[in-house]
Amino acid sequence: MARSELACPVCDADLPLGGDERLGDQVFCSYCGAPSLIRVRSGDDEEEWELEEDF
Repeated sequence: MARSELACPVCDADLPLGGDERLGDQVFCSYCGAPSLIRVRSGDDEEEWELEEDF
């Protein structure tokens, strides 16, 4: 896994990850409840994960 927490794309809250997440998994923000998908950040040399809104 690339990170232990990611930022919500809607409210920017930090979302801690459990460690068993995979690319393409859907996660829900614990603050605003927005659904997001785990994606690889494009354009970076290293594999970095980010969240993308999934409405």
